[in-house]
Amino acid sequence: MDLYEGQFDFNNFTTQVHDFDLGIEPYPEGLFWTVQVAPSSVGDVSLEKGTARYAVQNLHLKDFFSIPNALFHLNNPTFTPATTSFDIRWAGPVTDRQTIRDATVGFEGEFVSSSATMSWSARTTNFKFESDPAETSSSVLAVLGHERNGVYFK
Repeated sequence: MDLYEGQFDFNNFTTQVHDFDLGIEPYPEGLFWTVQVAPSSVGDVSLEKGTARYAVQNLHLKDFFSIPNALFHLNNPTFTPATTSFDIRWAGPVTDRQTIRDATVGFEGEFVSSSATMSWSARTTNFKFESDPAETSSSVLAVLGHERNGVYFK
């Protein structure tokens, strides 16, 4: 999750003040911004209804301050320890369905468009951000899906 002061600047990242992510382990050629979460973090999934929940509490991650620093470790110190919590709920109804299959790259997925709400917070030793409650949020597009790739592609 990234936070900006004012309009985002994707050219120079001058307005970005926080970049919360998991890092690249091992750096620089390792797994990119990925972590395993408890199975209980994902629940109530129904592609048929367009409903699901994804919730995590106090996930340990890093605040790299900007995307370029997260990728290239430009600052010293590179990051500060942080935690995040979030609760995303897809509520339906399904407004669109798509199945994508590309045997050339070994990818297949079933996807539905729905609606979702989210609450999110993050904290470091010097900073805390908390969104408004989930019921005050709205979505422009919320996609829910199931995919198969790599060794799982048949």
